[in-house]
Amino acid sequence: MNHPFQSDRSTTFDFSVGHSTLKAKWARRAKTIPALFVAFFLTWILLPVLVSLVCIHDLLRDRTFARTRLTLFGAWWLAMELFGVSAAFALWLVFAPPRRLGSTTSLRFHSRLQQLWARSLAFGAKYAIGFRWSVEGIECLRPSGPLIVLARHGSQGDALLTAALLTKAGRRLRFVLKRQLLTDPCLDVVGHRIPNYFVDRDSSDNHQELSNINVLAADLDDDEALVIFPEGTRFSPTKLVNAVAAVAETAPARTAAIMNLRSVLPLRTAGTLAALEATEADIVICNHVGIDDISSLNQLREAVPLRRPLKFKLWRTRRSDVPPRQREDELIKWLDHQWSEVDEWVTRNQ
Repeated sequence: MNHPFQSDRSTTFDFSVGHSTLKAKWARRAKTIPALFVAFFLTWILLPVLVSLVCIHDLLRDRTFARTRLTLFGAWWLAMELFGVSAAFALWLVFAPPRRLGSTTSLRFHSRLQQLWARSLAFGAKYAIGFRWSVEGIECLRPSGPLIVLARHGSQGDALLTAALLTKAGRRLRFVLKRQLLTDPCLDVVGHRIPNYFVDRDSSDNHQELSNINVLAADLDDDEALVIFPEGTRFSPTKLVNAVAAVAETAPARTAAIMNLRSVLPLRTAGTLAALEATEADIVICNHVGIDDISSLNQLREAVPLRRPLKFKLWRTRRSDVPPRQREDELIKWLDHQWSEVDEWVTRNQ
């Protein structure tokens, strides 16, 4: 089995251009991993005091106990981060000395670690902040065969939520993620051992970015799915206006298809096309509503406990029913049509 970092293609793969060299990784981890240990031990040592103080405040000021809930979830998050990094170190001890860190067995163990981490965080969110979800169309993930998952990007937690959902259905995941997530030590360490790509969304030359996405999509196993957030960034009304204007200038033929979008951003097609060029995997659209983007601590506090369940809707299209990559205009038109259905469902349900 060929994996991206073992590919025999002429194009080499890098987990993130300029940020995945040995020097860059250790310069980053020398800060983030000690910071994680310090934050974990301080939080858990002081947790009885912290919980008592915020609970008293909530009794007097906020009977939803939002601060208490967030304190408990923050402590749980740190515990799961520490668990992930520690488990990754244990796996390194097992697989690195015999030079088998990139082996199939190692990849599967690290994928299980990814699954356990994501689902454990979702478990903590359920009991601490009231996180719930329902899924329509989950059965489309279960037929065997590789998948390209195009996921809506509506909040900062979308990667975690999507991972928890798809791994529960038995899928091993490859992600295209923003490189800023490398500051999360667990995502950084484990994310560099299973196929992922941390993209620089602001790159002035996206040739290497697209080449790496292309290689990442190659050789997907029957139980794997490549997850892309094709909007490129989280939705906001201002971003929608700017994105529609940008597409109208650079690809005027798409204007009619995107001008009526209300709740999602138009697709940035380059990364999706690069992935589709490398594989004949079926395409799954992963849509959701229920958690809006939260950009400040006050907004987070006001949202907790979460009052609405997260609602997912998935649908799968066989690749034979999708215009081929060689007919790019037709393929982009098909993608825009799918995204207009995403927009209609989000507008109707949120």
